[in-house]
Amino acid sequence: MTIKKILAAVSLFFSISAMSQENDGKNMGKVNLSAFTFKGLGVQYERQVGRKVTVAMGLGIIPKSTIAFKSAIEKQIDDPDVKVGDFRLGTTILTPEVRYYFSQKGAFHGFYLAPYARFGWYNLQGPVSYSSSTGFKRDAVFNGKLNTITGGLMAGSSWHLSKRLYLDLWIIGASYGGANGNLVTVTPLNAQEQQSLKRELDEIEIAGTTMTSEVNSNGATVTTKGSMVGARGLGINLGIRF
Repeated sequence: MTIKKILAAVSLFFSISAMSQENDGKNMGKVNLSAFTFKGLGVQYERQVGRKVTVAMGLGIIPKSTIAFKSAIEKQIDDPDVKVGDFRLGTTILTPEVRYYFSQKGAFHGFYLAPYARFGWYNLQGPVSYSSSTGFKRDAVFNGKLNTITGGLMAGSSWHLSKRLYLDLWIIGASYGGANGNLVTVTPLNAQEQQSLKRELDEIEIAGTTMTSEVNSNGATVTTKGSMVGARGLGINLGIRF
């Protein structure tokens, strides 16, 4: 999509909003300002379906970059040969949810609870060190995908700032579900190098996750399967009601 088309779409969105003569529109489009902290983009569409009930669909995208909270992940893995600091991760997250607003003003006002599902697709790239036949350390760079499906509950609050402008704060939420992934490296390996890389992969331990690996003369494959615990919150969203 060209810049001109994007600008035209944005202009059309605000034109439709401006055409609404009432302040009780049943729709709201939002931008997650907090996503910019992670160099990403987060948007959400919310639709009122009852006096205090809405449904929403959110989309979050973070281009491939270094992993956030690297130190915490390094402590969890606790293996110097897994170079978490050199890993790169790209993220796409789709989040459908239902919201119930407790305020007497109804939907889009005040404190709410939101049960939600979250579908995540992660593109991962990162090196694992092993000993080469010459005695020096070499890196096997793995590439692959991790897919997650979780469900949870979030608490938040929404404030009416002006005629159509709203502030939506995601306070805190948590989710639980499953994850599976597949990572591959393609590199020639002799018998000694295969043993070294296999040993390094077998020593990796991640809580709640089962990892299996296969190593041969052409490279290695790692398969992961396990549980996934997610957190959601501290999100600042600016919305336009129409």
